Amino acid sequence: MEAGAVHEAIEFFLGDKKLSELCEVLKTGDDILDVIALSENQHSDLLAWMFDPREGHGQGDQILSDLLLGAAQAASQGCGLDRRGTTARFFAEWTPSRIRTSSFGTVFTARELGMKASERVDLFVIDPANKFVLLIENKAGATHSSDQLDGYRDSWMEAIASNAHLREYSSVFIALDRQFAGDDWSDRPSNSYWLHLGYDWLKASADRALLHVERGNAAARLVVSYCNRQTDWESPASQRAITLAAELHESHGAAIKQLLEASTGRLEKNWIESRSDTHKLFMLQNKAAISLLRETQGMASIKETIAAKVPRLKRENIAHSRAWLDICPPGWEKYEGENWWPVYFSVSYSDSSKSKCDVALILDKGHANSEEEAEELRECLKVFDTRFAKHQSTDRRRVVLDKGLSVSELVRKLDEHSIRLLKAIA
Repeated sequence: MEAGAVHEAIEFFLGDKKLSELCEVLKTGDDILDVIALSENQHSDLLAWMFDPREGHGQGDQILSDLLLGAAQAASQGCGLDRRGTTARFFAEWTPSRIRTSSFGTVFTARELGMKASERVDLFVIDPANKFVLLIENKAGATHSSDQLDGYRDSWMEAIASNAHLREYSSVFIALDRQFAGDDWSDRPSNSYWLHLGYDWLKASADRALLHVERGNAAARLVVSYCNRQTDWESPASQRAITLAAELHESHGAAIKQLLEASTGRLEKNWIESRSDTHKLFMLQNKAAISLLRETQGMASIKETIAAKVPRLKRENIAHSRAWLDICPPGWEKYEGENWWPVYFSVSYSDSSKSKCDVALILDKGHANSEEEAEELRECLKVFDTRFAKHQSTDRRRVVLDKGLSVSELVRKLDEHSIRLLKAIA
């Protein structure tokens, strides 16, 4: 684009009413996590606060119950745990029905519990009434290692051996990782004794906390905010902001691209050197909106590429957020439920560099129009991939199809998978 056309396109973008709404939706209010970024220790401190049933978040013991339910479900899905280990034995006894009907009101948390500082996990959750200790290693996106997890377990077993009181308690080893989607435990370190979990269990906590906020419990807002940042759960305000960002990318893609490309480096310095550049001034005055547009730019660009190069994948059947993109395969639109598709491709970044993508196929029975239809869809998906025959008792099944794809490879694979899926329902 010529300089004059670029300037005109950006001015047209800046005049869009949707941009004004986006800036308003993203205004920072009383959400402290909009202002600070948590360190790894602070992640653990905040989890400790949420797990404490006597704290002011108003959730009581329900957030801990959410974690235990998520862990129990994972333990029942062939996650690789050695059945002789303490974690597997614990969840063999603590079934979802027992968790839902039990009280964890005596729970307290600790950062130390008889282990050396260099050999202890991030967080201990102790229940003196139900006699168990959760040892939680929380990486929040970093990578666990076998040496580290094995070392923590060995140190804890030594602590138990030297303390008769601790021997009364069941030991449960849980490794949390925000980027773990729960689709393959086989490549997880120390998975014989450590149960690996993502953060999906927090979504139930977020929904409940949002109701508390609406009832006037302001402290629950911190729970909502934390859950929003650790999972793909989004509050209504966040959903609206992302929808607006997506619409702006579609309407003003070229202008936004030019604006973001011109804002690399220190924006304040660029503004000073450019004297009267009102475009950079707008970006300095509306950092949250620019940040969201930058975060969603990658998936917005991928969406446009897919829509242009795979005509069979209709634009209206492609939805995206900051770091994911969902696509309803052609021919499967007729099964769409009230809120979403029961079967869809899920595209996500392979790593933090955002240069490669993974593709999974999701079956979510909760979005089917009936239980009978959900089972019919599962039967069709078995034809497409035999892995859908496993874990048939789960309501949501995620099967990874491809990993580490470039955009061009992603386009080719989506086209191939779409043709095969269309044949599966023919």
